[in-house]
Amino acid sequence: MNSDSSYDDEPVYYCKRCLSLNIRQMPCVKNQDYCGECGTTDIGTASIEEWKEMYKKKYGHDFIVKRELKWPYWC
Repeated sequence: MNSDSSYDDEPVYYCKRCLSLNIRQMPCVKNQDYCGECGTTDIGTASIEEWKEMYKKKYGHDFIVKRELKWPYWC
């Protein structure tokens, strides 16, 4: 990877059904991926920004929700 490019430039593989990024390869089957969450084999690729928009549109919130940490942070 070039030093000029960032991780955001790399395409992500996602499940077209549930939008999970937990994509796995089937053992003993070449070139066959599946979703580790729902099991479908309907896998797509997109930029991370496109995927974030799809996720927000489907679930109504961002994938990562930032919140303020309060002391003590474990409560």
